[in-house]
Amino acid sequence: MAQPDRVRIVLAHHLTRDGEQLMPGDEIEVPHHEARQLISAGYVANVDPTDTDAVAKALAPVERKPAVVKPTANKAAGQASG
Repeated sequence: MAQPDRVRIVLAHHLTRDGEQLMPGDEIEVPHHEARQLISAGYVANVDPTDTDAVAKALAPVERKPAVVKPTANKAAGQASG
């Protein structure tokens, strides 16, 4: 089963999530459905829950960057010993 889309949001208010105290301004990554709930409740900074364009923009999924292996450190170490 595919992972649900995740959304990165910035909190506007204090929030306890999974036993962790989060502060206003903290950026967290949450599932799409949870982001929608937080926006509706007014917990997301700079997003008016009544502004459909702002909500749609806030619900944009997190873009995953592919992992990039940087061989430069190993290559440099190999050249130094060779």
